[in-house]
Amino acid sequence: MERLRQSIDAMKDDIVAAIRENVAVKSVEGPAEPGAPFGPGPKAAMDNFVQIAGRLGFETGVFEDMVGWAEFGDPDADMVAILGHVDVVPEGDGWSCDPYEGKIEDGKLYGRGVMDDKGPVICALYALKAIKDLEIPLKKRVRILIGTNEESGSKAVARYVEAGQDLPVAGFTPDAEYPLINGEKGIVIARLSAPFKADGDVQVVSFDGGVAPNSVPSIAKAEIFVKSDMAERVKYTVSNWHGPERAKLSLEDKGEGRFLLSMEGVPAHGSLPEQGVNAVAWLVKVLLTLGVTGEQGRTLAALDRYVGIDCHGESLGVCVYDDVSRYTSLCWGTMKTDGDRVVFSLNPRFPVSYRTEDMVKILEKTFSDAGFEILSMRKDEPLYMPEDSELVVKLMEVYRRETGRMDDKPMSIGGGTYAKAMPNVLAFGPTLPGEPSNIHEADECWSIDNMMTSTKIMAAAIVSLAED
Repeated sequence: MERLRQSIDAMKDDIVAAIRENVAVKSVEGPAEPGAPFGPGPKAAMDNFVQIAGRLGFETGVFEDMVGWAEFGDPDADMVAILGHVDVVPEGDGWSCDPYEGKIEDGKLYGRGVMDDKGPVICALYALKAIKDLEIPLKKRVRILIGTNEESGSKAVARYVEAGQDLPVAGFTPDAEYPLINGEKGIVIARLSAPFKADGDVQVVSFDGGVAPNSVPSIAKAEIFVKSDMAERVKYTVSNWHGPERAKLSLEDKGEGRFLLSMEGVPAHGSLPEQGVNAVAWLVKVLLTLGVTGEQGRTLAALDRYVGIDCHGESLGVCVYDDVSRYTSLCWGTMKTDGDRVVFSLNPRFPVSYRTEDMVKILEKTFSDAGFEILSMRKDEPLYMPEDSELVVKLMEVYRRETGRMDDKPMSIGGGTYAKAMPNVLAFGPTLPGEPSNIHEADECWSIDNMMTSTKIMAAAIVSLAED
């Protein structure tokens, strides 16, 4: 193992250069084109990865222009997989540098995809090269697989699996954090609608809050129309409103009985709604206080009753618990008026010992009782491997040996990772405990020292999984 670590250290400049090469390819998903199912960017990044792997002497392949791979070992042997992706989220605003330049400053490499997930998959590629160069004997072949649309649904790898392509007997995805994620909650993303025809003394002209179903909304706005004798009530309610400590309600008088209500909350990931303040839920409460009646009032009351500010699905009847992944979490992510209806999203996540389908039956009945119409519902089953399972034991042994952190234990999370896309795979790295992470944010970066540590951990993991 010491020879393997030394070999990886000697490759540092090459590893950084290869990551910069791939980061330079803007690989945000775009419209499908011939030979590029998820747009030319992800396809170009996949082709570049395959080219790098070919230069390093690996056998390579591409499945239906959407999944690429590099492989080492006996083609007839069982396969160990490292599963990653080369598509990225849009760069967004606020960068201090070109997000596709690969700037190096203060020991960090900057760029969109540096940590999520171009950097880690290229580190895995060089970890495998070190193993190959040292001729470390492996009984299983190793395939590094890269998908091209993980950020928008993992359809590429789903297609690879459905088509009957080679699947691993063991593997990991370096697309999360260390020490190891051995449990991921079941997830439902429901898009719903309800009647919302305006009537009465206080009418909601429009409502718009939230940006994604899996994110606690930090902003919600509602334009209302009130009769002239109600204007003072609106102003008094807003000026005397007392909500949660980190929320703020403001009012704009637009004239002729129209007012714009704006609620500021606190964003949080949909798996941890208790860490945020839901602007949509609190603005609904304000509208009910103002006295919205009729069809709009009934729908707002149902939303407040069955969802409200619950973070664990208590009122929906899906608040359950297990000792591995704790309580259900519930995120009310978006709400927007659409003609005489309102459309909204709910994202419950269930403990690993519960079947998502059982929870869906409860949800469907509650939605019906509440008068909510289901427009669509995405369902992901939970993922869990016990701590004494072979894959968990081997990966934790490697992690503890390479880091010296003997007391760290595997984790169960509310988020979903790429591990759900393929059997016999768990999320393992690349973020080390205590390491800052700004994936999906401006100035995404990765400490080069931590990059090298992660490469060594992955190399040791490959050997452990493939040597017997």
